[in-house]
Amino acid sequence: MTLKKSWERAWNLGAEMAKTYDTEDAAVNALSMDDLEDMAMRVGFEQFFHAGFVGREPEWVEAIRYGDIPEDGYSINWADGSKEPGVSVVKIIRTAEDADYASIYAVTCQDRELVKVAGWWLGLTGSDGEATLLGCVRV
Repeated sequence: MTLKKSWERAWNLGAEMAKTYDTEDAAVNALSMDDLEDMAMRVGFEQFFHAGFVGREPEWVEAIRYGDIPEDGYSINWADGSKEPGVSVVKIIRTAEDADYASIYAVTCQDRELVKVAGWWLGLTGSDGEATLLGCVRV
């Protein structure tokens, strides 16, 4: 899968800023107004900037989740209503056995279909420690 140009730009910007600034906060404070607007308005810009800053390469992966992919590309933290840093998944598929996965979520998500998805893994997790993906599509 090819990375969207805006996400590639965000990742490269984060990687470049890491060469000059000791902290991500200092790097963000030094961004131009255009870059700050992109960070605020473009889905995934902030996450790809962070991944670039910390040196985490984007990886296209397949995963499983319960329920449909949220239209806006972000799952909701049910405890406080805030957005997660992407679409929450139960498990990233690394082996054939991973695709046939039962979890504790099966008890609480009985009313939702188990769905195979793919998306960009940046090492980010949701509030419960689950992996989150960006640019998620149903497989």
